[in-house]
Amino acid sequence: MPPNVRILRGEASLYHAIARRLVSQSNPDIDDAAHRLVDSAPAHNIDLTNTFATIDSDGPNSTQRVRQACLTVFGAGRTAMMFVSEPLRSGDWGGSDLAFAERVYTVNACCEMLSRERTPHVILAQALPDPDERYATRVFEAAGFRSVGTLKYMRRLPKPHDRKLSLGPDLSQYDKFPQGCRVLSLAQIPQADRDDHCIRAMDASYEATMDCPELCGLRETRDILASHKSTGTHDPNLWWIIYYNNEPLGCAFFSPCPEQRTCELVYLGLGSPLRGKGLARMLLSHGIAESAARNSVWSMSCAVDERNEPALRLYEAMQFRAFARRRALVRPLQVKPVDQV
Repeated sequence: MPPNVRILRGEASLYHAIARRLVSQSNPDIDDAAHRLVDSAPAHNIDLTNTFATIDSDGPNSTQRVRQACLTVFGAGRTAMMFVSEPLRSGDWGGSDLAFAERVYTVNACCEMLSRERTPHVILAQALPDPDERYATRVFEAAGFRSVGTLKYMRRLPKPHDRKLSLGPDLSQYDKFPQGCRVLSLAQIPQADRDDHCIRAMDASYEATMDCPELCGLRETRDILASHKSTGTHDPNLWWIIYYNNEPLGCAFFSPCPEQRTCELVYLGLGSPLRGKGLARMLLSHGIAESAARNSVWSMSCAVDERNEPALRLYEAMQFRAFARRRALVRPLQVKPVDQV
């Protein structure tokens, strides 16, 4: 980097300048957007000390200018999400090659901070850039992130007859599931057993999965479950476990998200013995009906790997429509030995 450019960790005196680089550069008023980010950060679990930025100045008494920045936001399930500064509308200082190198520096600095200070509480860094944001994908890949797929975000608008999709008030009594299948909501399972049954069902569904298979093995299933539970408002009545010959081999998790006025299909997965029997459609239909019974004007949303053709066919048949795409990128973090934590 040029001799007058340094990399610094976020501190209060730099918050606004860093926020100016982190907000969308298409905002008509960058200053206002930056103020809103700083003011709302605590409410959204954003700590601006978990940023690194490249700074330049022409002398000790001159104004410091934030050139590039990376923000880390901690999530459930021992994860951290990364966000990197966009190119300036007028062009990046020093040109695109130098800007690329500076962004990589800031991302690496954030990952090193996580490895140094947060492991074993954070073990996986993530990023979800828009595929059109090629600068971001290049930066994260240069910083050691690897692609685990492209996600398609889909939404289903409410329909007048959604409640009629219900399979009945109690799925445990529904008699049209394939032979050997039984479905219970988490609310019907003893609390001490719920996590265990969820984990066993999720593990079964990961066998030969078509949904981001590259993620398998990067985190413990218990961590993934914690991430699922953190989505929206967890309601045990909207989480179902599918048993086959009394073994939990599948699951369907739905969570209301009041701020977005949507119910999210957090996860729908079936083990090999349950596939090809129409169960996914039945459970999705029932989830739509139960969501409509609670909030009839809310949409339903989900995210799916674009390579998962069976899931895409199901969602499209159920009138989900794509509204966004994201590249899913991850970097496992170096975990300290236990005696150093």
